[in-house]
Amino acid sequence: MKIDIARRIATLPPYPFARIDELKAEQRKRGVDLIDLGIGDPDLPTPPHIVAALREAATVASHHRYPSYVGMMELRAAAAAFCKKRFGVTLDPASEVVTLIGSKEGIAHLPLALVDPGDVVLCPDPGYPVYAVGTQFCGGEVYPLPLRRANGFLPDLRAIPARVAASAKVIWVNYPNNPTAALAPRAFYEELVAFARAHEIVIASDLAYSEMYFGEEPPLSILEIPGARDVAIEFHSLSKTYNMTGWRVGFAAGNRELVGALGKVKTNVDSGVFEAVQVAAITALSGDQSCVVAQRQIYKDRREALCGTLRRAGFDVIVPEATFYALLACPSGMTSLDYAGKILETAGVVVTPATGFGPTGEGFVRLTLCADEKRLAEAAARLIKMG
Repeated sequence: MKIDIARRIATLPPYPFARIDELKAEQRKRGVDLIDLGIGDPDLPTPPHIVAALREAATVASHHRYPSYVGMMELRAAAAAFCKKRFGVTLDPASEVVTLIGSKEGIAHLPLALVDPGDVVLCPDPGYPVYAVGTQFCGGEVYPLPLRRANGFLPDLRAIPARVAASAKVIWVNYPNNPTAALAPRAFYEELVAFARAHEIVIASDLAYSEMYFGEEPPLSILEIPGARDVAIEFHSLSKTYNMTGWRVGFAAGNRELVGALGKVKTNVDSGVFEAVQVAAITALSGDQSCVVAQRQIYKDRREALCGTLRRAGFDVIVPEATFYALLACPSGMTSLDYAGKILETAGVVVTPATGFGPTGEGFVRLTLCADEKRLAEAAARLIKMG
């Protein structure tokens, strides 16, 4: 029997890091001490008080049954309280917050609620691949918005053709940004809200890195901007803030129609988050945030160990304003994939070609700060030795 794979799967682009994975396997077989700065997965553990909350909640028999599709009201209330304290935004937990099985799940499912075949979705390039993949699964058309260094890695909304703006259904933004680590100023968000309202476009804001910043001013929420509540939904994750990537819990908040539409999708495709994990998430959002403050300092020190050292050695590295990512410019005449391969084979350091996030990422490789200071200093030394 011949198996016919659905076109939505067959038309997905090939996995961009396959060659890097092959090289990693080859180097490991040779016994090379690899320093893996390729994946954005925190190496720091989940804070003990959150683990303790899970441990206790897991013994409660009522938590062993099916959870609410849209999340425990207590968690949605904790999320709303977090947004009020952190951003000054007032949310109704019952209608303007929905719990997610990690923000990735919500990001992938939002197009099911909003995008019909042929609808245009504006996606950042380079950007988190799920924005485009979710769109393609629904038969939508991806229109890339180039994020260029000369423009602070912000999309040029005025460069979007009128015909595209007229047919666009959703625009994705992500600040602090993966992979560029850029921040968006209030003026950009104000322009974005005006643009979205004028063209009746939904703003989908991915705020997964909201608490991972290095300056005095914390990143903004799109929901702080006047008029945003009419057009915006925002995705929050506990993964990076509390080192809970494996726990799979987050939430979306914003316009009640958008939140409700996403919730309706979820009632049909998943059964919610294990309630013991939700209890732990409540502890994370509602508890003492000193662990988050301490973590920011750890990443700031790591940033200096890697990026500061490379910059002093003459490398063209974009030192991150936020997130735990940094972009390193490729030598003249070398592609992102070639440079990543050379770094891996010559220095034993794993980095990610920025083209894996979109063609506009060409000319850069992405490094993470997900290793301790000693290993990051060693990685910098290896790169310097490589030249």
